[in-house]
Formats: sequence, C-alpha cells, structure tokens
Amino acid sequence: MPSNHPAAGLIIIWCGITKILCFEKHTYIVVKENNKNVIKKISEINNGDMVLVYNGKEQKFAKVLKNEKIEGKYEFYQIKMKKLNDSEKTKEIKVTGEHIMITFDEKQDIKLINAKDLKGNEYINTDDGLYQVYEINKEINDDKYNLVVKGGIVYANGVLVSTICSIDQAKIIKPTLEEWKYYQENNVELN
Repeated sequence: MPSNHPAAGLIIIWCGITKILCFEKHTYIVVKENNKNVIKKISEINNGDMVLVYNGKEQKFAKVLKNEKIEGKYEFYQIKMKKLNDSEKTKEIKVTGEHIMITFDEKQDIKLINAKDLKGNEYINTDDGLYQVYEINKEINDDKYNLVVKGGIVYANGVLVSTICSIDQAKIIKPTLEEWKYYQENNVELN
C-alpha cells in the first residue's frame, strides 16, 4: 500500500496505540510555520503541525497525527553516522530499540531494521545525502515522544526515519522508499 494511500494513516494510528516506538526528547524536527521552515524540538510539535517528510520524489511537509509525551526512564539507542565521502560531517539520533530505521546496504537495497538490531555499518538517508552508521550506544534518558506522521516517514535530526511501529506495518512505506531509490540511481531532476 503506498504511503499516500488513504488507509495508511489508519494503520499508523492503530500501531501507535499497540506498540510504541519513540524519539528522545531532544530530537529536532523541521516544521512549516508561516511559510517558513522552523527547527523545533519534538516537545514543541503539536498535532496538526506540518513537518518535513520525504515522499519518494522530494522533501515535502505532512501533517502530524499525534505527538505524545510518555514520562519515565527509557532505554535509547544513540546512533552516530558519518557522511559518505566526508567523514567530518556527522549526525546522530536517539530512538527506542523498537524504532524502525530505514537503511540501505552496499547495493542500495532498502532494509527496515529495528534500532536495537543495527550492526554499525548500515547506510541511512539524511536531508543531505547518505551517511554510514559507525557507532551505536545504549543509554537511559527521561521521557520519550511517540510521533505519528501521515505517510509514516519523517526527518528527525535530519535523519530519514519511520514513524511506523512494526516491521510488518512498515510495508506501507516501501513503495515510497523504492521510488526514492529510483530517483537517486537515475539522477532524475525534480521540478
């Protein structure tokens, strides 16, 4: 089912209730506000906000269906990445172990992997190209945020990640990711 299929939002809401995957409270998201792109902490994101996503062809904005703060102490995976061909540029994101990461292998085949199952050599798409995971650490932090976005994909800390709760449900984002791969491989210009 394509990520823009009308039922996609329903699946995402359903799994957000049954199995929660979350972002760390210092995660930042790009929001469209008064026709400007504004960087906000996830704690400042409201239901109905328009956040930066990827639809397979281009970056665009999609509606936040839910952003729920869950108080407590939680285990997070700190995933550190460096840009291919420019190891001085790095990014990191902290997510819970069940969070589905959108990764690529050496052949650019898409792999959906829970954060806790990353090995430390995967490639991940970001807002400025491919990065390779080089370090993964576990840590305990206060509070987590369950962000649900229409279409199931969002840029968090500039890293393209899912807001889908299980590998089975993540099938709805595969067509979008396959389209992304096609555009990247064929250097298609987007208007």
